[in-house]
Amino acid sequence: MNLEKYLIKKDTDEIIWKFAFLGTDNIRNQRFQELADLAEPENWTSANSNRDNNILYSYITNTFSKAFELGDSYILVTPNEDFACFNTGLLTENGEDIICLFNTYDSSPDYHWHLSGFKKVSDWDFMSHFSKTPKVVNFFSNPADIYFDPTKELIKNLDHILNDNFDRFSSKLQEKGKPYINALLNQALDLTITKCKRNYRIAVPQYYKGKITYLLPVTLDGQLMSLAIEEINGRYRVNTIFTVEMAYKNARLLMKPEVDWLTSATKNKKE
Repeated sequence: MNLEKYLIKKDTDEIIWKFAFLGTDNIRNQRFQELADLAEPENWTSANSNRDNNILYSYITNTFSKAFELGDSYILVTPNEDFACFNTGLLTENGEDIICLFNTYDSSPDYHWHLSGFKKVSDWDFMSHFSKTPKVVNFFSNPADIYFDPTKELIKNLDHILNDNFDRFSSKLQEKGKPYINALLNQALDLTITKCKRNYRIAVPQYYKGKITYLLPVTLDGQLMSLAIEEINGRYRVNTIFTVEMAYKNARLLMKPEVDWLTSATKNKKE
């Protein structure tokens, strides 16, 4: 099946929006809340977000992009092209796959597809249209790739972090200047590596820009942030720095993060 034919010209990096109309804000928010309620209990909202289920939205849009890249068997279309679907990779509390279902969108001259909703794999709405279940997206093929080795040499690419991602630091840190932050980063990273040698679970794998990299926590004057580490030719390089909320979204594509430093990103301000 040539999935490319369904894409419309739209100025967005989110492939799902080129493939299907996800609904008006209210309807889309309702659909994603229905998915949050259907799936195993999980906090899908960032601590600093004014938008409910922003983590879940990021998860679905990125999972769809990977499914689209993988093509047949990951995105299924019925023979008469009236329904399409992909596997969200999420489960109900009782372990059923949750499927994202699209139907045709007659109200648009551009879009062929419209987000119908999220269904359990056992639901009639899914089974009556599809004779098989779409495959679950995998972001890595070798399980060993998700483990960080703290004994490898680590190159600190701090020029890029301080020059190109300076706005990610708090205003209080920015006021103290780059030399101050540089000293803090070096000290904090060395401490994190020392801790990783005693507890490998501190480092969290993430999927970012098409590959597996690693997230390491650093605390800078009380601000918890995350450094992204990439393996290059047998060594590691510090690539960039994320807020904890940014880091959580990337990590959630692979698995539900369970380490305290990262799950703090989902503690809702209303709690």
